[in-house]
Amino acid sequence: MKKQLLLSAAFVLFHSLLNAQPADDLNFRYKEITLPHLMQKLQTGEKDFVILDVRTKGEYYDTVSSGKHLNLGHIKSAINIPIQDLQQKPEALKQLEPYRDKEIYVICSHSYRSRAVSKLLVQNNFSGVTNIQGGMSEWFRNYDELKPYAGYHETNISYSNISPSQLFGKLKTNDPVVFIGFSNNPRFWFDSMMVALYKHFPEFKDASFFKPADSLLVLEKAKASSGKTIVLFNTIGGGAAEATEWLAKNGIPNVNYLVGNIGGFYEYVANYQQEGDIKKYLAPKSGIRFFTPLSFCKSKPANYQWVDLRHDTTFNKITNGTRLSYKTIKDAVNFPFYKTADDFAQQFPDKNKNYLFIPQQGYVGFELADEVIKRGYQIHWLMGGIERWEWYTNNIEAFPCKDYLIK
Repeated sequence: MKKQLLLSAAFVLFHSLLNAQPADDLNFRYKEITLPHLMQKLQTGEKDFVILDVRTKGEYYDTVSSGKHLNLGHIKSAINIPIQDLQQKPEALKQLEPYRDKEIYVICSHSYRSRAVSKLLVQNNFSGVTNIQGGMSEWFRNYDELKPYAGYHETNISYSNISPSQLFGKLKTNDPVVFIGFSNNPRFWFDSMMVALYKHFPEFKDASFFKPADSLLVLEKAKASSGKTIVLFNTIGGGAAEATEWLAKNGIPNVNYLVGNIGGFYEYVANYQQEGDIKKYLAPKSGIRFFTPLSFCKSKPANYQWVDLRHDTTFNKITNGTRLSYKTIKDAVNFPFYKTADDFAQQFPDKNKNYLFIPQQGYVGFELADEVIKRGYQIHWLMGGIERWEWYTNNIEAFPCKDYLIK
């Protein structure tokens, strides 16, 4: 518990620094568009606009060597000016002068950096600024809708990325799939929180796990899987995309890196497939049921109660999110994660309720969940915490619970 308190303190400090700049109406002076809608615009042949990719040059050109999971490709017609240059170098912003009174569509990987740049452009009196919701990761999170526009997506990687949707299709048709997972020793406080998550999160059935240093063992496993689809993914840390590239260079066919990893696959199935599919392809490791914001809204459990596990000072404070300001999810009750199971039983005596935990930073609070489950409580977990709820509210057009964030 002391370790969790230290991790929590580090996160609270980080989050307060991240949100030191208060949100204002700049958030709503730029427009929003989905990536599929942008692709439809490209299909019309209209050319009097620019797509601005604000990721690093390594991300744009797929040359990131340390962390190859960031190599997601780019839109063919996009220009690349990294956010750091736009924020720190006046000459970078001047490159956009020809588009001051034209449409500028801003994109990054997940729509965090692009929103910051959209604000920056509005602040500098650019008139036609539009943020791309979800970013380049949408090519894989939203693969089904974007597949028809594959001709507008360009990548320089020498191996294969596979989306959760593509993987699900292979499993659904009984295509033989071999899962190879990578789990590193924790190096940072974030890694330590991921250890707690993956002790509880479901895992692929019959998956084999390795460390990045086990390259020869991975090669042996891949060679023994001839004729099957080989899917590599990360749990703690990285290494899977790097290993995928290495296997491809060593002549292993049909080898793929799973974009979004196991969490992305779970999210896709929970959001868009049948509930039984999760149990079919993933093995549970705890008594916790995991929800995404969308899967909760689609199948609200009966007699539920939101429990916000964040520190009481965070719960009572307005947080300036990426686009929206919020305190918590409506009807949530605060119960800080560092309290005991005895405290929980006293505050929540009804064991017939379904308790939905809103975790600190999405990962902190598993020890408490374990203890109250032992006492007969039904515990559910919001993946990614309230930050992920805001992401859904900002980026998923069909998200039906956009009014749940409250100040």
